[in-house]
Amino acid sequence: MNRVILSFYALLIAGLPLAGLINALGYSVGIGGPLATGFTTQYWQQLSTETSLLVSLAFSLYVAISSVGLALLIALALVLNRQRMLRRWPFPALLYVPLLFPSLVVAFYLFQLLSGSGWISRMVVALGLTQTPADFPNLIQDGAGLGIISAQVVMAFPLFTLLFDGLYTDARLDELRSLTRTLGASEGQFNRKVAAPILLRRAAPTLVLYAIAVLGAYDVPLLLGRNYPQMLSVFITARLQRFDLADLPMGYLIGFLLTVGLMIVIYRTTRWTQRHAL
Repeated sequence: MNRVILSFYALLIAGLPLAGLINALGYSVGIGGPLATGFTTQYWQQLSTETSLLVSLAFSLYVAISSVGLALLIALALVLNRQRMLRRWPFPALLYVPLLFPSLVVAFYLFQLLSGSGWISRMVVALGLTQTPADFPNLIQDGAGLGIISAQVVMAFPLFTLLFDGLYTDARLDELRSLTRTLGASEGQFNRKVAAPILLRRAAPTLVLYAIAVLGAYDVPLLLGRNYPQMLSVFITARLQRFDLADLPMGYLIGFLLTVGLMIVIYRTTRWTQRHAL
């Protein structure tokens, strides 16, 4: 019975994703899908001409790094400098509130809050700071991706704070803090040279996985992003859902390369953290 359960689990975790990758590879080389005419490398050769793909990749990396970086800084600041606040009710309970909502709900909330006709713009008009809601700065569906980044930070920093707080206790950093003070180190030196490196190294796999999740997010950039530039998930989905079947092989090719690349990043990160585990 255990072998059957293990085999079924392996099929779900490895078998089906691998079958999807093989199918995508077949599309990209002309041996799969409705346009299959035999093995060809024309789609791989055309990849270098996809300038919109490079823009989408750069924009997605920018959003992922910015989102995780900002959430990381907020979480570290809270855990290293506000330990008493983290232990005082109701702040610990409030950290769980953003984690209860799906990403689409958070995106819709920020759309209502930050759009040109949203709550904040109307309050600014009511206070006489602007003449019309249209004068409010464009914080969503903007070229800089501020709306997408804001949504990702709102969802990420509570998770990172809870993660770092658990690691802080597990690593007994309060005792290390007392020891470094005895040796003459300042609070800032302890945070920069002892606590932050320990927390970041232990949390590295989770941070990388979350960055990959942001890179592949679909709901948030679809609602809060623009048609150009698009994040990779929206860019690939648009290719796969067009009426022109000629776009399918390129869409599958990009999805295949993205998946393989992210798998390599996860593998290398896991190996690195295992070698440098504290």
